[in-house]
Amino acid sequence: MKRSILAATAALSLAGAMPALAQHAGHSGHGSGQAAAHGERHDPAMHARHMETERNRAIVTRFIDLFYGQGRVREAFTTYVAPGYIQHNPVAADGRDTAIAALEPYFASQPNAIREVQRIIVDGNLAAVHVRVRQNPQDRGVAIVDILRLENGMIVEHWDVIQAVPERSANPHPMF
Repeated sequence: MKRSILAATAALSLAGAMPALAQHAGHSGHGSGQAAAHGERHDPAMHARHMETERNRAIVTRFIDLFYGQGRVREAFTTYVAPGYIQHNPVAADGRDTAIAALEPYFASQPNAIREVQRIIVDGNLAAVHVRVRQNPQDRGVAIVDILRLENGMIVEHWDVIQAVPERSANPHPMF
């Protein structure tokens, strides 16, 4: 009984704190969230960084939906990728048009592929996208992490890491 009362009290305390936590989500406890609570000045640099992150999160989310979610390679790249796109994958050349020329036929050759975006992480002008790609539901597939750099609202640079999903793992943790 005592444990139930303590749990209920803790839950109510946390629930009461949730609006304040949500209002200051994304702040480390230093800077604008805490400063505002103590009547200190707002940090313009932190605010600008937050705004840049949110703008880029929207851009990357729309790009990834078009690209991985809908398979609309050309539209995704012409809308969100700069013409001078820099490619760090050693088997791909630089340039937006080069990427479209390589990726459109690749996506077309895999009409049944399953592309599942697991998470999108954005910080300032950098984004990381964790994706699981399978050829069919029985395929273990691959894990992909795309790292994107944005400039002036466009994706200008790309790195990726691709790892096959193994049959057995040395630990019990899933890759996704």
